[in-house]
Parts: sequence; structure tokens; C-alpha cells
Amino acid sequence: MWQRLGDALPEGLAPISHVLALPHGAFLGSLPVVEGSLDPLAPAALQALFARLRDEFGTVPASAYTPRAAIGSRLHALQGGVSAQDIEAGVLDDSLAFYGLRDPAACADFAAAQARALIESGVSAREIAVLSGDDLRQIARAFSAQGVPLSGLPGQLPERDVIGEAALHLALAKRPPTPAMVLASLALSPLMPWAAQTGRDLAESLMGGDFRGAILTDTPAHKELWDDIRASAGSLPQLRFLLDRICERIGKGDQVRARLTVPPGEGTPDWEIILRGIQIAPPMVADPDRNLEGVSLWSAHESPWRPCRHLIVSDFTDGLYPTRPRANPLFLDSEIAAIHAGTGVHLRGRAEGLAQSLALLDQQLQAVSGSVTFLIPWRDLAGGRLQPSAGLSLVARAVAGVEDASDLITDLSRQSPAEWPIAYHHLMPVSEPAELPEELTFPGHHLLSLRRRDDGTAKPQSPSRLETLLVSPLAWLLAEVGAEDMSWSTEELDVMARGNIAHDVFEHVFLKDQPFPETEALAELIPEAYDRALTRHAGYLRSPSWEMERRGLEREIMAAALRWRDHLLALNAKIIGNEIWLAGEAHGINLHGKADAILELPDGALLIIDHKKSGTKGRRQRMEAGWDLQAGLYADMIARPMRREGDGMDPLIGRKVAVAYHLMNDGGLLTSGLVLPEGSPARDMGDAVNAGAVAKLAERLAELGAGRVVLNTSEDAAFFKKEAGFTPYALTDGSALVTAFIRTLEEE
Repeated sequence: MWQRLGDALPEGLAPISHVLALPHGAFLGSLPVVEGSLDPLAPAALQALFARLRDEFGTVPASAYTPRAAIGSRLHALQGGVSAQDIEAGVLDDSLAFYGLRDPAACADFAAAQARALIESGVSAREIAVLSGDDLRQIARAFSAQGVPLSGLPGQLPERDVIGEAALHLALAKRPPTPAMVLASLALSPLMPWAAQTGRDLAESLMGGDFRGAILTDTPAHKELWDDIRASAGSLPQLRFLLDRICERIGKGDQVRARLTVPPGEGTPDWEIILRGIQIAPPMVADPDRNLEGVSLWSAHESPWRPCRHLIVSDFTDGLYPTRPRANPLFLDSEIAAIHAGTGVHLRGRAEGLAQSLALLDQQLQAVSGSVTFLIPWRDLAGGRLQPSAGLSLVARAVAGVEDASDLITDLSRQSPAEWPIAYHHLMPVSEPAELPEELTFPGHHLLSLRRRDDGTAKPQSPSRLETLLVSPLAWLLAEVGAEDMSWSTEELDVMARGNIAHDVFEHVFLKDQPFPETEALAELIPEAYDRALTRHAGYLRSPSWEMERRGLEREIMAAALRWRDHLLALNAKIIGNEIWLAGEAHGINLHGKADAILELPDGALLIIDHKKSGTKGRRQRMEAGWDLQAGLYADMIARPMRREGDGMDPLIGRKVAVAYHLMNDGGLLTSGLVLPEGSPARDMGDAVNAGAVAKLAERLAELGAGRVVLNTSEDAAFFKKEAGFTPYALTDGSALVTAFIRTLEEE
């Protein structure tokens, strides 16, 4: 097969093919192989090459390894193998050092500064090595800034295939429904004609749900281009027309269009074939440029190419050192062992991968004669938390008196620059952080009027905003001024998406002033309403990759609808409102919000329903604790309405009002203010379900009225979970600013 492929052989196989094809005696010189050096799991090509050279030139014995580090040093103890059972522990010395820094950029800066300091102390650059993973851009930047030469850096750092990415994103943008992340990626593409900052602003508005591209209105050509980009294509002619128009107006458009293969003719596009035909080139890395005098750059995935005296590991983080082994895509480890026992065939599993990674780590440490500095980044460049390498526990075995391996790490991010072992530039003294105040004060500002309508009047608060205020006034304030977290993420079927879809289905199946559907009818109505709800809220679920989740959610909604029908029949209720906007006054402020459903009971009373895509237990605990809030606010709006023409509230005024939560996951119905008929499956939680929440809300509103925003303390999250019976998401999953301004209370 190799002969038939000819010049099409993958890179690196041509020399092997040439050697295997040479007749006996045709080599220019002797080339014996090292005895025992062949990995049992080596590819067949390498095994054939090893056998060919061994048959003609024989073998030479492997050289015995002698540890390079000073006898008695902790590095010397590790050079017998980090996973060896007989590692001798001793007092930590200067042959090992462990430093924690903020992120990979800070680690690269530290590594470059340490290399410079070693060179200034008389160590030659070639006696220093830096060990790093795949992304070398931070290392290249930091060493260039310090003026320290590197030996082994690729001549050209990897670059993204922006042409292929643009082609893929354009095709995805034409296939309905279009994910917001796809449009945001196109907005940020360097091939677009608008400025980079304009692209960033446009992408932020897209992730916020605004797809119109209003920011481009001042440049009509850009606005027309954006309208074409976000327009979907339902036919092949329309797809070709849109792609041609777009590629005429973007950078390197001819190359982008060449990547987009659209078949001729009419009909509907076969999106799977079109998308599979788009080629995106992987990042190409040039061969390393090596010289004699620079600091050696070692790869985390390769054996050292020359020894060193001082090694700096720039990214000693989880997944590297040793590299996290991957499972075999076809067989379990137990099956791999059985195959080897039965046939003698070696297959790579996690155990073999881990053994190879540990052997590689041993080789890297054994190539060092003086010291190893391990740098541990606490976060990645996107701010996500990182953990130290699993190898830290193995290395810690050489140090006596260490109970927790993480105790070896000196956290430089928590020390003043004067205490650092090196500094990569002259730093001003770091002042002690001021203690957080108990509150932020805004004298003369009416905090409840920060958001205003076009006519200058204050916008009303919603139950969900007051829920945030209840938990964290600072989180509420940030939302009021539009400073909420703008983190991006791909579409996922989270609690909010599930809830939106389920609410939509219920709204269009259980109709106002209509008889409840029979059980048989629900089997037809639910799939139709579910399909329309996906179009409105989660088009990505139509993708084949989401089939399991899509079908599972449909089953959940069907089961919830059947249970909800039973509740409606048991209450003998009538639906008189669905997704109806209410407006009123409560607690001295104006409110507005949309009620999921309003039922009329036989005695004329109203029951306001709040559908929740969750289980009964959590809501019951919260109501029992007296810390429920939202449903009661809807009742307040009906009791003290703020009327406007055509608001639809006429049938609601002057009635007795009760509230209820319908918990869709298990069918629970928890009511307040309603006397239930005997045998009802619903559960009355009494009239004090919001006593604690209302009292706290009144306190929060009084603070805001005085221009005060009280900061949360370290005890608040535990209080809301244990005493109030709910998870305070504004604290646990909210903005990093909210977390940064949580005051720590000393334990008494």
C-alpha cells in the first residue's frame, strides 16, 4: 500500500518506506539498534523498521543510567523513578522548588525572569531548559521580553485557519436555527470589514440575545452584510446566492468561497454533506529551530533533546506530567488484557498510556543535574480554575514531613513582590488591601430609579429582580446598571432552557377559557407544541447530536402535562389567563411581571400558578422556612393594580387571590391562601410562606431608599441554604465582582 501511495505518504513515513525497501547490504553505514529500546505498543511501521535494522546490523546494549543530580539531593532521589516504591524521603533542598502563580502568562514571565537571573549569575543559557506543553506563545512572548534566547522554539508559531473557520461558521449560519455562538464568532472574525472593537460590541449584543446588528446601522454596507450573514437559507439557490454575496464583501472572500462546496441544482441543502465537506486545517507548527547557545525548550510530550543543569517546568498542571491517559475508543482495559492474554496482541489502554507518560516524566527529570523549578498556574487564560499536576503527589514522596503535597507550593500570587525569589521587572510596593466596608453608600441617588423609561419615569421592579435583591444587593445593583456577567458559553440544555420550553408548551396546550385536553389529545398536542417551542427557544436541540436530550425532555413535559391535567380536574378549575402581564404596587414600589397561569376556582377565587421545572422538595423547604417570595408578589399586583388600557386585568380585580407552585419534575402542587378540598393531591403550605422573605425585602428596600447597598458576608450563603431553604444563585453562580466584595467574618 505504501508503494501505491508514493508521494502521498503522510509526513515522516517516506524515510521508513525507503529503508524497508532497501536490499540487504545497500546501507552506507552500520546502524545497529539499542537492545530493549522498542516500545511493545509501537506502531507497526516502527516495529518493522526496528526489525529491519536489527536483522542487518544487530543490537548494542543499552547504557546503564547514572543519576545526574548530586547524591543525597531530593532531585537525585526522584531520578530513580517518580513511581518507584523505594524513594528515600529527606528534607527539602534547593534542588526542588514549587511556585504557584496566577495563570500561564504569569508562569511564562516567571520562567523567563528565572532564566535571566540564572544567566546573570554565571550559568550559561545552554545549561537551562524550559519544559512546556503545546501552546508556546506565552513562553515565546516572555523570553523575548527578557531578551533571553530560546533553542527549540518553532520557526513559526501555530496559527488558526481563519479561512476554514469562517467557511464553517457561514455554513452553520445558513442552516436554521443558527446558534448565537456561530454569529458571535463571525462578528469577531478578522475577515470582517468592520473594526475589531465593533466586532466585540456586536458579539456581546448577540450573546445578550439581540441579533439585529443595530451597532452597524451607521455603515449601511456593513449592515447589509450582517443581514445577509444572519439570514438562513432554505434552498440550494438561496444558499449559493447568499454565500456569493457575503464572500464578495469580506476579506479573502474568494478563498472562503472555495472552501464552501454547494452542489448545483434546486432543492433543500443536505447540511450534513455540506458541513462535512468544509476542510479546516489544523494549526501547523514548523520544525524547531535549535542552536547551541540558547535556553533549551523541551516539549511535555517528548524526551529531552539535550541534558541541562537547571529545568523550569512552566505549566505543572493537571493533565500534564504525567499526561492524562486516554481510554481506548473500542475496548475496556479488561478487554485489552483479555485480548493480550488470548492472542498476544498489544493494544494501548489507559494503563499503558499512564506507564508511558510516567516513563517520559522520568526521562525529563533524569536529564537534569542541578535543580527543577515547578510552576503551577492557578487559572487558565480564560479565568477557569486549574489544579496542580497529579505528578505533584509523586514528587512529594521524596520530601519528608509532607502530609499534603500542595503544602510544597509557595503561592507567589499571595506574596508581596519583595518576597519573590526573583522579579521580572521593577515593581512598586504593593499596598495592603483595604478592608471591605459593610456597605456602599450613594448619597443623593435614588437607587430604585436607576433604570428609566424613555419618558424619564422609573421602570418597575420584577419579582425575579427582587429575588436577587433579597440575596445580594450588590448583584441587584450591578444588574440595574447593566454590569452583569457577560460570560460566553455554547448552547446547553440547562435549567433555564428546560423551563422556557416547558412553559411554552403548557401555554399553548392548556388554553385560556378552553376545556382541558383529554389524555389521548395530549399525545398529539404535546409533540406539536414542543416542536414549535424548540423553534422559539432552543433550535439547537433539533441537531442529531441532541436527539437523546430532545426526546428525554419531551417525555418529561408529557408526564408533567398529564399530572397538571389531573390537578386541574381535582381543583375543578378554569384557566382564565396564560402568560399574562400584571402590574401593581407592593412594599412601596412599582412591580410588573408575567404570571404563568391564573385559574378560577368554583368559589370565584383566583389561583396564581408559577410553573417551576424543578422538584417539590426544595420549594417545600423554602415555603416551610417562610422565605418564599415570587408568587406572593403576583398576588400583591392584583390586590393593588396599576391599570393601563387593554391590560386584561378586568376579570381579576376584586377577587380573593391564592398562589401555588406547580413543580413539573414530580408533579407537586404547593399552595398558599387556599382551602383545599378533601382528597386533593395538592398540599397547602399555610399563609406564612413568605414571612421571612417579606421582612428581609422590606429591610433591603429601606437600605436602598437611604442610598445604601449592604455587602454580603461569608456567612450569607450558608444562611440562605440552611435557614431559608434555597440556594442563593446570585452568590454562588453570580458575577466575580459579587464574590470579590463578600466580606469575610472572623469565626468567634
